[in-house]
Amino acid sequence: MSACCYIKTVVFFTVAISLSACVSQAPVESESVIDPLPEAFSEFRSELKNVEEALRQFPAYSSEAERVAGYRHLSRAIVKTIQAEILQDADFPYFRVLDFWIREGGDNPDQHYAFSPIRGGEDYRVWGQLGSAKRMELQLYAGEPWDGTGRSAGYLPFEDIEFDADGNFEIFLGLNPQQNGGLYNPEDTTTIFARHIYDEWSEETTGHIHIDRIGHEGDRLSVSSANNLANRFRAAVSTLKKTVVGWPYFVQKRYTNNFSVNTISPLMDSYAVGGVRGRWMGGGYFNISPGKVLVIKTWPTTADYQAIQLTDLWFASMEYGNRVTSLNTTQSVLSSDGAYYFVISQQDPGHANWLDTGDLNRGTILMRYDGVQAKINADLYPTAELINLSQLSEYIPGLKRVTEAERGRVRAERRRHLQIRTGR
Repeated sequence: MSACCYIKTVVFFTVAISLSACVSQAPVESESVIDPLPEAFSEFRSELKNVEEALRQFPAYSSEAERVAGYRHLSRAIVKTIQAEILQDADFPYFRVLDFWIREGGDNPDQHYAFSPIRGGEDYRVWGQLGSAKRMELQLYAGEPWDGTGRSAGYLPFEDIEFDADGNFEIFLGLNPQQNGGLYNPEDTTTIFARHIYDEWSEETTGHIHIDRIGHEGDRLSVSSANNLANRFRAAVSTLKKTVVGWPYFVQKRYTNNFSVNTISPLMDSYAVGGVRGRWMGGGYFNISPGKVLVIKTWPTTADYQAIQLTDLWFASMEYGNRVTSLNTTQSVLSSDGAYYFVISQQDPGHANWLDTGDLNRGTILMRYDGVQAKINADLYPTAELINLSQLSEYIPGLKRVTEAERGRVRAERRRHLQIRTGR
């Protein structure tokens, strides 16, 4: 070896040994510090496996179409859970939207739902625009009242919200909200829930809503706490189970085990049982064989908004942008006897007020009446009757026939409205 090569080799190994020594002497995190994230994520992963297995045990997991709907329900629950429990922040709030991608809990196609976690007793500003919506409202939740583990902590109806000439609004939440347009925010509040409600699916500007925590708009967000994120994963475990298993169980308990098939329950004033003021509801579940149609007959009432919709047995709204699975009275044809007749079936019956079940022959029926100004008398309650498709023209007075071209126009209008409403 030449002297030059020898010197280069010695220098190389000297540098390598020095670097090795530096690495071995680098500070190492104490073994007593336990990283909580792997264990928390493992709990989330285990719960995902548990709920996936539980999903297949429900009666709703039957036909191919229902099995597909079940796994879509699971997929949406994962996305919703990650958004709600892991990504959202009560100190730096943004509204999470429940729309045609994240549908659950009997979600109403006429409504734009927005949720955000908030801190009870703190001050927030909610602002936005009504747009083409017929109504909007705010509700505060403490815990999860839909799961029986919380309560409705506050409600601001459409009639009590102040709008300017352009439909803009500004609402303050807190322990001492302003007198005009304010909403008391109790110490135990956990969530704010906002609804825009549309009776016309037009191309008009559909409105928007936003939220800020007052006094913290310019604060710097830090997300580096491992314990904080681990706790969020653990909260997600509970939410995932309640979402995936809770809704099909609710359908069993509330509908399939409680009512006769192909019937509609009497209307209920939801305010009388802890719901919102002026909202009445009815419902049932259907099972329709080929060649049959279920006809729902209902009447105009004092309600400011009145609608019917279908869900699958996982309690998710059926596809409503590229099919018509919901109708409100603004969108519906009134028959010559002064009643609305809605026809539920897989096959197009030719009637204007058709609710299309697609590949499903089973599901639930939800009926909503908002802004009710006076008691709805029993003679105005909806009724249901299963008949042969061939009997329909005799059953509905002045039945209005609709062509496939007209069906296509309505579907295109619905899809366009949803693209504008959701910005997608």
